Amino acid sequence: MKYLKKAMALWAVAAVLAPTVVTAETRIQSDISYRRELMAAMDWNLVRIAQTLRHERPYDPSRVAGEGRALAMLATLPWVAFVPGSDRGATKAAARIWQQPQAFEAAVTHFEAVTRELAQATARAPLAAAAHPLEQVADACRSCHHRFER
Repeated sequence: MKYLKKAMALWAVAAVLAPTVVTAETRIQSDISYRRELMAAMDWNLVRIAQTLRHERPYDPSRVAGEGRALAMLATLPWVAFVPGSDRGATKAAARIWQQPQAFEAAVTHFEAVTRELAQATARAPLAAAAHPLEQVADACRSCHHRFER
């Protein structure tokens, strides 16, 4: 009888804690999905600007300026979803993000700055002036992914 009471108490505790664990795991997966979708949206805008610069798409000043603004705005969003524990699961995020928070923050700050410069460059003619800022954004992407992805 003594063991039955202990077993029942353990089951009760497990029943209370299990939803918390599932909820935390679901929240982490939600954070991972959120930042993955934002990264895809940033890539989409970056690729469209690059295609226009390479003359693979017709140049429409308002469209390119909008893509530049969208990229700069999106560049400020995913970082809040890099929560502790979200280096596990369906992600490429390396534990170095949380082990080297100052380095990650510096990479984020640099990326946000160069996307703002690109947005300013896409807002004015000639579009060729956006080539250098575009390359800076691409370099910032590669550098961060190289350093902070598994």
